[in-house]
Amino acid sequence: MAPGQDTQLERVIEQVTKSGDVHALDVFLQRDVHEGTSLKCSQQFLTKLDKLVCRCLDQKDSKSASSVLAIIAKCGENLKLPGGGQGLSGVIGQGLWDETLFNLSEDFFDVLMVS
Repeated sequence: MAPGQDTQLERVIEQVTKSGDVHALDVFLQRDVHEGTSLKCSQQFLTKLDKLVCRCLDQKDSKSASSVLAIIAKCGENLKLPGGGQGLSGVIGQGLWDETLFNLSEDFFDVLMVS
């Protein structure tokens, strides 16, 4: 990963949040994220991720929500969180992902009830 690219993920999420064009997510997923590379992220970044997933689920856009979740799975262990946390366990430990998981569960059960 090139120097300065640690903020690239944050820029992609911000761009998708503003424009609604999820193509940038697919392009980012095709990139190689090297093990041992940390991706610094701010509290605002984690909030944007949460809002983007929730918005995709509210709009019943499962492909986009899946792309965001795939990015989190791909880059999760490389996230360097504010306050010294690291990786997905840090995100969960800080309670930053609870609302998204709750909304995902609600939407899942809504789909089951409709089917």
